[in-house]
Amino acid sequence: MKRFFLQDLRRSIINPGFFVGIIFVLAILMPAAVLDTPLDGSRSYLHGFGNVFHASGFSPFAAVFPVLAYAAAYCEEHNSGYLKMILHRTGYKGFLRVRAVTVACSGGMLIALPVTIVCLIVYIGGVPGLPTGSDSDILTGSKLIEAIAEYGDWYVVGGKMVLGFLFGALWALVGFAFAVWIPNRYVSLLAPFILYDTLWLFIGYRSFNPVFLLSGDDVGHGSYPLAVFFDLIYITAAISIISIGIRQERRN
Repeated sequence: MKRFFLQDLRRSIINPGFFVGIIFVLAILMPAAVLDTPLDGSRSYLHGFGNVFHASGFSPFAAVFPVLAYAAAYCEEHNSGYLKMILHRTGYKGFLRVRAVTVACSGGMLIALPVTIVCLIVYIGGVPGLPTGSDSDILTGSKLIEAIAEYGDWYVVGGKMVLGFLFGALWALVGFAFAVWIPNRYVSLLAPFILYDTLWLFIGYRSFNPVFLLSGDDVGHGSYPLAVFFDLIYITAAISIISIGIRQERRN
């Protein structure tokens, strides 16, 4: 099982979809970080974070990218008949554990790596600490004021990295869930985006709206732990749906 896990993890990361996804995410986020944000130490790094996460145009399309890495691999295995051999070798539970982890890791890293790069660029080029002067109203009404005062800037920077990973993991697993129930590559790649935007429109301005979970700034007035909690709830739901689908596949 360990060998299968390592092989599957390697396949989930070392593939064209993973690297193409990272390039596209960077292409969307980087202009907001280096062109729309002064990196000469004249503005708070939180101003730059606002540009990256709220003004870059990334949020409406964010669910498109995590599925590019490995979510659709199940479709090829199912349609080729290779899946039955894998399930016979690993068992239903073993396959579920391994594939859920590898899909989540690939999707999480696909989002977390570009987010980390961009956040570090903005942080290094910005003014650390609580915003002052013209930026003093950036965190008005946000719980991040208390968090930064108590834990420092790395609460925000590290929080963005963690939320980026969980967001990518969630939507990669959603793509995997669609692949399990409708083993068509195009469905598994497009359906998560449609679901994401549909939930965005219907849920509206509520903390558990998936579109808010990437930055966490609008979840409970800047409560990153609450955003993590919602991410984990959604991830658990996605894995449960995947589990039911794979169990059905085993019976067939």
